[in-house]
Amino acid sequence: MKQTIIDLNEYANRYVEFKIGDKNIRCPELTYAGMKKINEYENNNKATHEDEAEIILWLVNRNTAGIKFIQKDIDELPSGAVTRIYRECVMLSRRALNDPN
Repeated sequence: MKQTIIDLNEYANRYVEFKIGDKNIRCPELTYAGMKKINEYENNNKATHEDEAEIILWLVNRNTAGIKFIQKDIDELPSGAVTRIYRECVMLSRRALNDPN
């Protein structure tokens, strides 16, 4: 019986691309530790708007180009864009249940 090797390195090569202003960035899939941070935020019923803004800034600043954003950059985005950043970054990791091969 032939054994299938699941190449877990494929997960490390996944990213979400965003254009913020005139900057194109790639945000890689969250690490296990990163998902822990997201889970703590999502399960904190006392999370504030500031906590949400901190998470969004952290997500975009993880980009592979090393481009750093400040809170003002996030604050000036439309609300739907901020929601989309969060959803796309978090859902990329949750799609990891599918076979990457």
